[in-house]
Order: sequence, then C-alpha cells, then structure tokens
Amino acid sequence: MKIMIYIVFFAILSGQALAADMIKMTPLQQKNLSIKTVQLKTVTNIVGQAYPAEVVVPVNQIRMVSSAYAGLIDQLQVTAGQTVKKGQVLAHISSPELITMQREYLQSSAQKRLAQQSLDRDVALFKDGIIAEKRLQGTQNSHVEAAAQTNEHRQLLKFSGMSDGAINQLEKGGRYQSGMTLVAPISGVVLEQMATQGQRIDAVTPLLKIAQLNPLWVEIHVPLADIKSSNIKKGAVVNIKGLDATGSVIAMLPSMRSQDQTAIVRVEVKQGAENLFPSQMVDAMIVPNNTENSFTVPSSALVNSKSRVVVFVQASNGFEAREVKILNTQGETSAITGEFNGTEKVAITGTATIKGSWLGMGGLEDE
Repeated sequence: MKIMIYIVFFAILSGQALAADMIKMTPLQQKNLSIKTVQLKTVTNIVGQAYPAEVVVPVNQIRMVSSAYAGLIDQLQVTAGQTVKKGQVLAHISSPELITMQREYLQSSAQKRLAQQSLDRDVALFKDGIIAEKRLQGTQNSHVEAAAQTNEHRQLLKFSGMSDGAINQLEKGGRYQSGMTLVAPISGVVLEQMATQGQRIDAVTPLLKIAQLNPLWVEIHVPLADIKSSNIKKGAVVNIKGLDATGSVIAMLPSMRSQDQTAIVRVEVKQGAENLFPSQMVDAMIVPNNTENSFTVPSSALVNSKSRVVVFVQASNGFEAREVKILNTQGETSAITGEFNGTEKVAITGTATIKGSWLGMGGLEDE
C-alpha cells in the first residue's frame, strides 16, 4: 500500500515538473506579442568555436647547449633557425680550465697506479706474515680513495665533451686538448642563439636552444563558462584556423589566467605541425565530441535560465521550454543539440515575454 502511495505521489510531482515547462498561449496572444518562430535547421558539419591560442614547444623536446667550463668561443657553426642533426658539431670552446682538468686527471691516474702497486706489495707481505692486517687495511683504503678520485676527474672530462678514446689517449701519451667541441644533443631546430663567436663565457652559460618541433602544443584560452557549456573533454578534435593543422585535447590546466579569466586547454598537434611556429598566436576551433541531433538557430532563440539554456518550442497550446546545449556560436547563429526530431519551430522574438509567463511573472490576456 505504501509503495502505491509513493508511486502516485511521484507521478503527481513529475506531472507538475512537466507542466512547469509548458507556457500556455493562444495564437491571438502570439500575434499581439509579435512572436515569430523559425524551424530548426539540421547541421552535418560543425566547425567549432574559435578561441585565441598560443603555440608552444613541449618541455621534454627542448635542450640547452652550454659549456662545462669557462672559455672563449672561437668557433660557432650554427645560428637561430637552422636545422641540426644529433651529434652535429655546433661550436668549439677554448678553455684553460679544461687543460687544468686534464692535468689533474693525469695526476690522479698516477696516484692510482702508485696506490695499486702499494696494495699489491702489502698483500704479498701480509700473506708472508711480515706486516699486520691493520697496515693492509690502510693501504686498501688509500687505493679506494685514489681510484674514486681518478674516476671523478674522468667523469668531469667526459662532461666537458671528451670521449673515452680521447681520455685514454691523454693517459697514454699525455696529449692535451686545448678546447671542447660542442655537439647537438638531439635533432631539431635552433630556436635561439644566446652567444656570439669571440665571446668569453662562464661555465654552464647557455649558448644555444635546440628543440624538436613535431609534435607541438597549442594552449587555448577558453572562458570558464564555455568549458562548462561546451563540455570540452580530453580527446576532443581541434582545428587550427587557416593553417591546415589538427590536434586533440590532452590536458586542461587547473590554473586560470588572471588577466583575462580564462582556463588553458592544452592540445597536441601532430598533423600539420610543420605549419606552426613556437610563440605563434593562432585561432583554435574545438570540434564538439558529439554532433548528433545538432541544429542551428538564431542566437536570439536562446534563453538563459539559472544554470541552463533553453529554447521555447512551439506547441499546439503555446510553447514548451526545452533545455539545450550550445555547441558553438558564430555571429548571430548558434549550433545546439537537444531532444529534437528536426521538425520543431522555436521562438526567436518575444522570448523575454514568454520567459516571464513561464516563470510566473505575469499573465497574458487576449486583446
């Protein structure tokens, strides 16, 4: 019995909710209020709303080229805008510090050899019972320290750009290198040249910035209201207006730009990335994920009601308020989607009066 009462009560509430979206209005009232209607137009290809965006290079595709030691740039073989391949020679640095590091490596290598000889001798003496174990342990510690110091200096030389072969050659014949050859760490394009030939530089001073330019990121500035109404999600297709480039949404940044109150939607562009340039400002159009049951109407037909957007669909006894979702707006026309069959007519004038009657702000009388 209680279940039946609940069902009847729910049915009554549902009927009230449906009735609340109906606005009774006679044809005479519509004529007197100059209310005009138009039929929905089906759309098959929605271009998408255009938003300002900036082209940026993904952070993992950028490399800075610098010298490990201070010195003089005596050769610079590339400049901004050039394409380089991984391992290509970029510059040569003459560095007194590098000569000092090579000398220190040779000294540590010699100490390591002496420590090894001392260790071999004390191991033999300990086996014969001539020396105590404590002396052997001290010799072993000295050998470990000498080996560690030699390895440290070797790594510093490799950090400067010297190869293992060049370091071995230095150790065998004492052939010093007076400078460092800097090579491209990745294949890409030189975005920026931050030093000139003949310039003296300090250690780790940036000289060149190299980046891979495919794929690229496009960061779109989207108003918060549009993010909610357009239901922008990861994977949404994005077209770059006029540049034959296409990408997809990969992230929506949680922070907001304070200067224009927009959120950042990040897009990865692979197709047509060669038509874009870092820091370029473009117009990006986000294509809606679902374009089924999509129609175009004059923007004047759209009415905001609290947190939703509705249109007033003509019915036999007046109008019905029907919620819609805006896909995009181009000029005075908007693309919407909702529960339509395509034959409906919607009001495009007098919507304020219809809304007032809908919300109970006033009655309508025949004139």
